[in-house]
Parts: sequence; structure tokens; C-alpha cells
Amino acid sequence: MRIATAVAFLVLLATLASPSTSVMPSVEAASNCEGGSAPEWNTTLQRLALVPHASYGGPFYYDEVYYEDEDDRKEPVSSGQGDEWNPALHPEEAYMYNPVWPLPTLDPLTTGQYAVMEIGNDSSGVLRMNLSSTHRTTFCITLYEMVDNATVPASADVYLMTTSQYNSYEEVYRMMHGGWWWGDLDIAGGDSDLLSDIPPEWRSFNPLGWQSYRDVHQYEQRTEVTFSLALDSPEVYSSLFGGSEWQDFYLVIDAWDNTNDGDQGASNSVLVADVTIVPTERSALLPPWTVPLTLFVLLAAVVIVPVVMNKRYMQAGLDGKTTGQTTVPVMEQAATRETDEPVSIP
Repeated sequence: MRIATAVAFLVLLATLASPSTSVMPSVEAASNCEGGSAPEWNTTLQRLALVPHASYGGPFYYDEVYYEDEDDRKEPVSSGQGDEWNPALHPEEAYMYNPVWPLPTLDPLTTGQYAVMEIGNDSSGVLRMNLSSTHRTTFCITLYEMVDNATVPASADVYLMTTSQYNSYEEVYRMMHGGWWWGDLDIAGGDSDLLSDIPPEWRSFNPLGWQSYRDVHQYEQRTEVTFSLALDSPEVYSSLFGGSEWQDFYLVIDAWDNTNDGDQGASNSVLVADVTIVPTERSALLPPWTVPLTLFVLLAAVVIVPVVMNKRYMQAGLDGKTTGQTTVPVMEQAATRETDEPVSIP
């Protein structure tokens, strides 16, 4: 037991001395997502959208557009508005669903943000952000719609995704809205609500497969959502052939009938979402390697402690030295007669 205690003490000292460990004064977390200022767009947050009238995925505008001929230098057709576009049901601006590419690099989110999002019918409203691994981030979303100039609670789906997960979600949206040549194929076997029958670890192998961050940050058929997230380290996706890729986070307000069978369908109205994001500085940060090291110490203790105890027990039996041995005295008693009368001998 002394060995295990010493090892645990050394692990604690190494953790506190690690440069990636920071012990900061405790900060009281904001309650009820209070606080938050207007975002500095394209610096702290970026507003994106998926809409049915621009489901083909473009055009993506570059900062410098290349033209082969001088005669082709004209303003790009940016509306992307097809026959399904209805201004009353789709309030999104063109820059939301036709963003400039490459997307801007966002600052780590360390201050409170508050935004009001309008999501059109059969659409998704998206907030792109760069979450800080040194902060615990709390999200509060309230959903409603306007009816006769009055707010009425409304239901929708809320998802938190990384960049790679959002890319899969975006492709599925475009496929389900005819954005690809195979959009008319019966990929889902006549029913697009099949993902609940597929385990999350196998959904990436399905053409309609997508998942939320850590498989838990999906909140469907909700009028209000509050959840928190703390990252162990910056989120980086490592591929076997493509190297490492930085992952931003996407808060998705889903107002269409996606491929989950438990989601909220389209409401044929404009959904309004009040979004408050409050980062809170974490009081103590332990490096990620302390988790496997602690488990290793516990497993080693389970193996070593019985071996040490058994060795000491066996060694005590083989030791020839005797310490403090005393002999048990033999009780000696003189023979006595059964009677005290003298015996006469003839």
C-alpha cells in the first residue's frame, strides 16, 4: 500500500507541475445564461444557413474571382433563388447560404454572445464558432414564432456539431432537397427516417448518415434548450491520409424534416431563436494525459499490492530466525495416592 500511495503522490505532483495545468481563481458561472453582447460577425461568430432554394451548394464566392476572358467579368449571379423561394417564409440573406470562401478564421470564444436568428421554413440556421478549450461554454436557446405580432413558443431541433460532422449534415440536406444527381434515388428505401435504426458508430457509412458532437448534443422537438460543454483540448480531426484538420463548432437550429425519425418537421412558418452563449473560465485544468496515467496507476496497484503482500507472507514462513520464542512449560505433578491411609506390608 505504501508503494501505491507514493506513486499516486508523484502523479499528483507531476500534474500540478505540468505547464498545461493552470490553477486559476474560481469564477462563478453565469446563471440562466445571463449576459452576452451582440456578436462581432465573422470575428467571433459567423451566421450561415441551409435553405431549399439554394440547395445545390453554391456558388461559393472567393475574395478574388478568376475569369478566363475579360468579357466574362460581370457580377456573379448571387441570388440562388429558385421557384421555392418565398420572401415571407425565407428571411435569410444571400450571404448566409452563399458565403465567401474560404471561411474566415474566428477568434476563440471567450466572451458572452447574444444573437437572434430567423430560420425560414424547411431550412436550418447555423452559428459557426471557435470554442475555447480553457472555458466551459453554456448554450441557452429559446424558440418561438411570430403569430399576429405576438410570440408563440415553437418546437424545433438543436444540434451541436464539429466541422466534419456539419459537412456530412450539409450534404444530407442537399441530397434530400435535390441538390445532387442521385437526389431522386430511393436511397432510404422509401423512408428517409431510418437513422435511429443505425448505431451512431456506423452512420458515417450510410449515405444519409450524420451525427452530433459526442453523440449526445442533439435536442429534438424542444422549445427551450440549455446545455454546457467543456473541451479537454482543441478539437482536431486526424485522418489517416489527409493529416490533421482544425475543427470549428456549429450550432444548428433545424427547422426541416431531417433523416432522424424523432425530429420536428417543418412548421410552414418562420422560426425565431434567441441564442445566448456564455463562456466561463474554468477554475482548474488538468492535462488530458492524467486520465490514462491515473487508470494505469490504479491497475498497477491492483496487480502489485497482492504480489507484495504474498511475497512478504511467504518470506516470513521461510525465514529461519526466531524472535521472542518461548517454550511452553511441561506441567509436572508428583504421583499421589488416592487415600492417605498407610499401607502395611506383610
